[in-house]
Amino acid sequence: MMKKQILFFCFFVSVLRANPSPIPVLYGSEDLLKKENSIFSPEKKKDKKDKIPVIWGGSSLTQEERTINGFPVKVFVLGGGAYIMHKTIKLSAREIEIIGEDALIGNLKGQVVVEDFQNGVTLTASKGVYDKMAGTVSLENNPVLNQKKDGKVVKIQCQSIVRYLEEAKTNLAGKVVVTSDEFQVFGEDAVFSEKEDRIDLAGEPFLFSENRFLIGKTLSYFVKEGSIQLDGDATIYQVSYENKKDKEKDTTTKERVVTLFTGKTLTHQNKGKETITSMNGDAFMYRTSSEFKANLLESRRNNKDIKATGNVSYLDRDNGYRMEGGLLSYDKDKGYSYLTENPRIVFLDKKELSERGQLTAVFLERFDERFEVVARGNVQVETQTATATGEYATYHEKRDELVMEGNPTLVKDNTKVSAGKIILFPKSDKAFLTDGLKVIPNGEKK
Repeated sequence: MMKKQILFFCFFVSVLRANPSPIPVLYGSEDLLKKENSIFSPEKKKDKKDKIPVIWGGSSLTQEERTINGFPVKVFVLGGGAYIMHKTIKLSAREIEIIGEDALIGNLKGQVVVEDFQNGVTLTASKGVYDKMAGTVSLENNPVLNQKKDGKVVKIQCQSIVRYLEEAKTNLAGKVVVTSDEFQVFGEDAVFSEKEDRIDLAGEPFLFSENRFLIGKTLSYFVKEGSIQLDGDATIYQVSYENKKDKEKDTTTKERVVTLFTGKTLTHQNKGKETITSMNGDAFMYRTSSEFKANLLESRRNNKDIKATGNVSYLDRDNGYRMEGGLLSYDKDKGYSYLTENPRIVFLDKKELSERGQLTAVFLERFDERFEVVARGNVQVETQTATATGEYATYHEKRDELVMEGNPTLVKDNTKVSAGKIILFPKSDKAFLTDGLKVIPNGEKK
């Protein structure tokens, strides 16, 4: 019997010598993982993650015995193309220190690369720690995360990263910088969840894009859509160059325009070729020449289509008036605005912006090219000393001239008159009546 054992041992050794392996590949043992004694917590029940078979290897291998937390442990040091495979995720480094045959811990040193092929994510660092039980890899010394997926490229830099390998989730901390094709975001902390396709940044992050700066308390970026949600006192600072026409000289020049846009929540959505930017909650847009307020303000086609709802107010400083109502829509290409739901125009003194009168109607239309506002349906105009009514009216902003038509009447100093047309100058409180002037006695209906 002893002779048979000796012969078998010699044969086994000879086979190993005849077939040397240039790259040692070691496998975490399922049998070892099922043992009652663990090198770190002998009485703790095994988690399902403990049963994940982990492959690791490299072109060189050294082995030694160490005592960790009072337990003897085998430590393997891999070099030259060292790697760990956690399911389909590959962790590689210049040198990897494996704690235990079942690779519960892996210390990655130098040129660390984590490749998550399914999610298109690659992480790089100079130092890292792999924790099999937690299913994480922790990276330090300014690691970088790159994602290339569905035609979108995102790069994230920070001071430290914890990657949850099976959840495809990453916690990023310390001076986080997110860079995409469209913008850069700066924050202190972030969470990137590829399954939800979003990056959440806290700590009052701010965002840069072309001629635009955004800031708020928290920011969420949806990578595939390229959409953004900014919560908590959201603010946009934007510089644009717009055409300014001079009708007298028949010339057009580029004017630099600075816009400040604030509100509670800003949402920017990319839906195919269409983009929608909305400010919800106390939306306020400021320019040197105008102010715009509403409960909700939505913009499409790069501010070419605008819709405002709820307590809408538009102040035109240059022409000295304010438009108010419940719903406003604006088409920049057509230069056309439509205001309804109890709309009105408040006429203002240009210098002090004090109220000089008002106009109410069923709806209002404004035409940019002509600098005109048309009021239709139950039109009523109040000045400092008179009240006029009619079916429709046209207000010429540049001349502060309002033409009332459609059976117009005027009441002033307890005298009521009618005419074919009534021309009012609301700010100077003047009126002209033409085409069939008629005094209407008290109590007589027109």
